[in-house]
Amino acid sequence: MKNLSALLKRFDGRGLSENQLTVKFEEIAKAAIFGGHFCVNNDYNIYIHEVEFYFHSENESESTVHDWAMYHRGSDVDYFPIGSLHPHNSGIDVTFEREGSYRASFLIRKYRIGNDIIKSPTYLREDLIGYTGCILGDGPCIEWIDEEIDSTSLSNAPRINLSAYDANGKLLFDEQGKKLYDSRPWRFFRPDKL
Repeated sequence: MKNLSALLKRFDGRGLSENQLTVKFEEIAKAAIFGGHFCVNNDYNIYIHEVEFYFHSENESESTVHDWAMYHRGSDVDYFPIGSLHPHNSGIDVTFEREGSYRASFLIRKYRIGNDIIKSPTYLREDLIGYTGCILGDGPCIEWIDEEIDSTSLSNAPRINLSAYDANGKLLFDEQGKKLYDSRPWRFFRPDKL
């Protein structure tokens, strides 16, 4: 299995269709879910069980794929270095962007610590970053450890509760005025019940 850091560095979303992106995202998801874990403060491990991918082109000549619901997009937002952790109101993203071209990341939706499966992505900010005092030099130590984890097949489905938008970033509604949801199958997860 290819390791996560190599896949994130090698990823290039320019010119790819949504279907081609789905194939690339599945490869990254396998590495994130079955190819390692976070070690936090040399104290405990966090294993990823579910991720959602986001991709937003910022250069129309290279790609017309957009994720208007993505938090970090637009010319007034700096690009993140590949592999950065981006905490926000929905949890934590792992980023793999290309400056001047696109924003790309995956949100960690579900994870495991010990035998506990945590299904709320917002808790990851506390579990991964915690309440440590970085001002005094004892901040969190977060390390990605590559390791082959017993893998089963990976399942995918549409992302959870993500609104659908048109090509110009306008929310989409059906004929009755009910909000529509994005149907791209960019959520990947372990099918097991651990």
